[in-house]
Amino acid sequence: MAAAIGALGLLATGLLGHILMGVFGCAGLALGLLNTRLVQRSVSRATITENPSKRALAFNAVGRLAIITVIAFGLALLVRPDGFGVFAGLAVFQFIITASTAGTVVKELRQQ
Repeated sequence: MAAAIGALGLLATGLLGHILMGVFGCAGLALGLLNTRLVQRSVSRATITENPSKRALAFNAVGRLAIITVIAFGLALLVRPDGFGVFAGLAVFQFIITASTAGTVVKELRQQ
């Protein structure tokens, strides 16, 4: 889904003369996907142990989000105005992941 939206974003921004903004939007989508993969890896590592540390998971999340934020701000500031597309990509990815999760939860609730 993110790849299809990224391709549409590239097409739209290309038609508007800001193809680089579309590229940075795709970078934002990729950062969101990377964050999701790192969350999955972190949770799977934590659940292997008998007593997973909530504190370790929290620090891991804060560090991961801090790195993604620094990357996003760096891109936005270095390549203005098109670099701000990274924030659009991150926002769109959050919408996709939230809608996907909500759809799964609604489906399970209907089955119960």
